[in-house]
Amino acid sequence: MAITIEVRYHYPEIQAELQSYDLRVEVIAATEMPEEVFVIQRGVAPARAGGEEATDGFICLADPSDLEEFPVGSPNLEANVPYYRVSDVTLRFRDMESLGETQELLDADFQKLVDSLKAAADAGSTEDVTYV
Repeated sequence: MAITIEVRYHYPEIQAELQSYDLRVEVIAATEMPEEVFVIQRGVAPARAGGEEATDGFICLADPSDLEEFPVGSPNLEANVPYYRVSDVTLRFRDMESLGETQELLDADFQKLVDSLKAAADAGSTEDVTYV
C-alpha cells in the first residue's frame, strides 16, 4: 500500500541571536491518509496579556486512533472532545537547538505514523475459529 506523507519545514531566517525562533511545519501532500495530522487542543495554551482567553495549542502528531477519533478543523465541543486536527502548525522555541531536537522527534513520529498505518492496512495473518 502506498501510504505516504510529504512535509515542509519553514525555518526562521537567522541574522542575529533572537529571543525566540518559530518553526512552521506543513503537510503538503499525503497519499491514502489525511493531511491533517497535527492534534490541537481547544483552550490549552495560556491566556495572553490583555485579558484574552486561553487559546488553542499543539498537543502532538496524531496516531492512527487520533485520525479516526478527532475531527478536522474544529473540536466537537458538544461531545466534550476539545481536540481537533489541522495540516500545519507553528511551534515557538527559545533556541535553535530545541528547534532542531523537536524536528528530529517530529521526523521520527511521522515515520512511525506511516509505518503504523501501513501495518494496519496489511491483513497480516488470519485465523479461522468455529464455535459451537
